[in-house]
Amino acid sequence: MIVYFNRALRTFVLLILLLSSPAARSAETIVELYGNLQVNGNQILGQHGEPAMLRGMSLFWSQWIGKYYTEECIEWLKDDWNCTVIRAAVAPEYGGYLENPEAEWAKLETVVEACIDLGIYVLVDWHSHNAHEYTEESIAFFTRVAEEYGDYPNVIYEIYNEPLQISWVNLVKPYADTVAAAIRQIDPDNLILVGTTTWSQDVTAPINYPVNDNNVAYTLHFYAATHTQWLRTRAQTALNGGVPLFVSEFGTCESSGDGAINYDETTAWMQFMEDHHISWCNWSVADKDETSAALKSGASAEGGWPDDALSESGALIRSLLRQYNETVLSHVPEKSPVQQPKTIQLMQNYPNPFNATTRIQFNLSSPEWVTLDVFDVAGQRVSTLVDGLLQQGSHSACFNGDDLASGVYRYRLATPLVCDMKSMVLMK
Repeated sequence: MIVYFNRALRTFVLLILLLSSPAARSAETIVELYGNLQVNGNQILGQHGEPAMLRGMSLFWSQWIGKYYTEECIEWLKDDWNCTVIRAAVAPEYGGYLENPEAEWAKLETVVEACIDLGIYVLVDWHSHNAHEYTEESIAFFTRVAEEYGDYPNVIYEIYNEPLQISWVNLVKPYADTVAAAIRQIDPDNLILVGTTTWSQDVTAPINYPVNDNNVAYTLHFYAATHTQWLRTRAQTALNGGVPLFVSEFGTCESSGDGAINYDETTAWMQFMEDHHISWCNWSVADKDETSAALKSGASAEGGWPDDALSESGALIRSLLRQYNETVLSHVPEKSPVQQPKTIQLMQNYPNPFNATTRIQFNLSSPEWVTLDVFDVAGQRVSTLVDGLLQQGSHSACFNGDDLASGVYRYRLATPLVCDMKSMVLMK
């Protein structure tokens, strides 16, 4: 009875917010800012027609590492990592929902309700490579989700995670048409995501054979060390053909989930997604011993992770989420800032004073997106020496002032959290 009352109250508050004039109030959450997400051409838009780009994290398979399906973890990902979307990966097979429906539903319910309460989006992901073999079971699952949560704009249905190398036209599209139609009998407007074939890489398939629904986008999955420019070229072809894309899963490493982080390709993918307003979720919130896991073994199920609990990939993605979501989150009220540890050390350039060239060194205590800029005394930027993802450790850059006049210049090292600045003297 208490649960029913809480949901009814939440629905009432949501209706009041949605019915009030947007001009008369400021957005209090990302969901209030964007509302029901709608596909228009190859773009996903918010309720007022603006491009809506979400960035967040995917949880791991719920039946295998379900300990992070907690309210506290989701709240930490929203408040500390700046996540605006969380993906809940509920598998039908391998001891998942079809075998233990109530246990897996309870985990999903916790995540969905936490996202609703926090005002962020949630992907309900049917995490299967063979979902078309469970069409009736899929309909039953998503009917349950839609009946319970279809009134909330927070919910996005991901009805097929990663189809294998099978027929889009004969298997995946008919499945998606059928499941989408079942959802629409209950929920007429929330966004639906459909995985494309070959592990969600055949994103050009829907150009000529789209799913029969007006509010569907298609998932693109990549792992930066494996899927390089060739997949971005394919994604560009899909966009040119009018296909709206959503990167519901990606990794910074190899497609195995392991191997070294590819910083250059991760940077290229980040730029591609930003250029095209493609939303993304990183794989994954887990403490598994693999590169793609964001956490080290034993990290708390309730969030509150210190820096040394994050993996190299986790530290990098946290930094990117904080950087990229800063602009959109500036439209919602900020909480009191939390004091963060300094993660950079900027050295004095050498030589100083210098004639024409000098070297600037700096240290990073974790992977970061870094910019290193040089300014004149009037505050005008005269050079950008670094702008990209860098690994933990020592780095240096060379500055050439051949084309500049003698005088005092300042150089600034900045990450999403902190910055430092020093002066240097050019003498010719």
